[in-house]
Amino acid sequence: MVTPPPKASSRIQAMFSDISPHYDFMNGLMTAGRHHAWRRAVAREAARDLASGGIALDACTGTGDFALAIRREAPGATVVGTDFAGEMLRIGLKKVERAGGIFLGRADTLRLPFRDASFRAVTIGWGIRNVEDTAAGLRELARVLQPGGRLHILESSVPRGVLGRLGFRVYCLGIVPWLGRLLSRTPHDAYSYLPRSVAAFHTPESLASLMRDCGFTAVSWRTMALGGVSWHSGTRP
Repeated sequence: MVTPPPKASSRIQAMFSDISPHYDFMNGLMTAGRHHAWRRAVAREAARDLASGGIALDACTGTGDFALAIRREAPGATVVGTDFAGEMLRIGLKKVERAGGIFLGRADTLRLPFRDASFRAVTIGWGIRNVEDTAAGLRELARVLQPGGRLHILESSVPRGVLGRLGFRVYCLGIVPWLGRLLSRTPHDAYSYLPRSVAAFHTPESLASLMRDCGFTAVSWRTMALGGVSWHSGTRP
């Protein structure tokens, strides 16, 4: 069993600010570029809720890739992206400035500066695992969703089966931290935190159950990448 890494907000904020110059490169390297396809699939589904316009929120937006994917799939919608790591947002602002209809701002997912029922759709990609209090984060995302609006979560997960778990141990717990230390060279050992946080996080089943406990209905989930990525959806009643 993997010991959960510390998730104090100040530590997570500093860690992601430190790795921001290498973040996009490392994401592409670790997933062989597949992370764009996974976001695109979720963005297409979110676009169904935005077919007649409206506003979407991408929480923990990082450098803005999910916000960009949603805007491409729903060009009539406005997309707001939030993150509390300022250095990540600085990179994201440069990426979205030509897209139009995307607004990025600094905010903590546990204390979003929006009124109740502000958004028609909400996404969060590889971010809910890093929120200090998962249940409180889910309740806050539900608060800003309009009734009938949907939350979509993309998150890493531990594959099932002997071979899947062996692959996770070798690649995620072994190779990824080594690559991260070699290429990012930051004070925070972010790429050891990453697989440890995945291993200690909810299983897809228990995350779905927590979403229901936090008020979401019609909760569904599926896995991709041989079980290494999970996609959860839920509706605010």
